[in-house]
Amino acid sequence: MAKTLSFTDTSPQTVKIGDTTTSFTLVCGNDNVATDLTKATSITVKLGNASGYLKSATVDPASLTDPTTGQVTVKFNADLMTSLPAGSYAIEVWVVDSTGTSIYPSDGSTGFAITNNIQSANGSTITTITFDDFVKAMNKAASTIAKGDVGPTGPQGLNGLTTTSLSNDTDINQLTQPGSYSLWLKLAKNAPMYGSDQGSILLVFGTSKDSDWMAQLLLTFYSGAYYRADSANTIKAGKTAWKKLTAS
Repeated sequence: MAKTLSFTDTSPQTVKIGDTTTSFTLVCGNDNVATDLTKATSITVKLGNASGYLKSATVDPASLTDPTTGQVTVKFNADLMTSLPAGSYAIEVWVVDSTGTSIYPSDGSTGFAITNNIQSANGSTITTITFDDFVKAMNKAASTIAKGDVGPTGPQGLNGLTTTSLSNDTDINQLTQPGSYSLWLKLAKNAPMYGSDQGSILLVFGTSKDSDWMAQLLLTFYSGAYYRADSANTIKAGKTAWKKLTAS
C-alpha cells in the first residue's frame, strides 16, 4: 500500500517568515486511509526544498491528541523557522515503531510555502513635514533670491472699494463713478453677452474722470469669461466696446 501524507481540511499550508504560532496538521495514511500511530515510538518531521534536505523537528508521540486518526501537528517555532527564506518547501513525516521506520508519503513529498512578511522587503520612505517646516523652507529659499531694480510708481489706487449691486435695467456704459459693481447681464443694457449669467464690473478712474488712465473690467461668474473695455476714450464717452479676453 502507498503511504500518503496530506493536510487536514482546516490546516494552513502557508506560513510567513517570523510567524511562530502557525501549525500544520498532517494526516499519515495508507492509500489515504488514516494510519494508527498508537504504537509509534518517535515521530520526526523533515523539511527540504529543491536543493535537498534542510532541517527537521521532532514530535512527541505522547502529544498526539488522537493517534488513531494519523494526525501529526507541526509547530513552526523560532528554531524551525530560523534560516528558512521565503519559497516552496517539501515536508515528510518519519514514524518509527516496533516494525521499523515508515516515511510518509512514500511517493514524492507534500508541499508547503513560506512567504515574506511586510518587513521582509524595504519600501520607499514617504517624508512628511509640518506646515511650519514648509514655511521655514520657503522663507529660506526666498532669502536667496536676489532683489531686482525698483520699478516705476504705479497710479494711485482706490480707497475703501466696495461692491454695489446694480438695478436690473442699468446701462453699464453709463457708469461714471469708480467702484465695483455686480449685476445680472441678461437684464443690463449694453452688456457684452446675454443670458442668465451674473457678472461683476470693476471700474477704475484716475484722480479725475479726465485723467489719462482708466480701466474697466467685466468678469462673468458662470461662464468664466472676462471682458475689457477697449480704450479710455470710449469709457469716458459712455460707449464702451467690450472685448473678450482669451488665454494666450
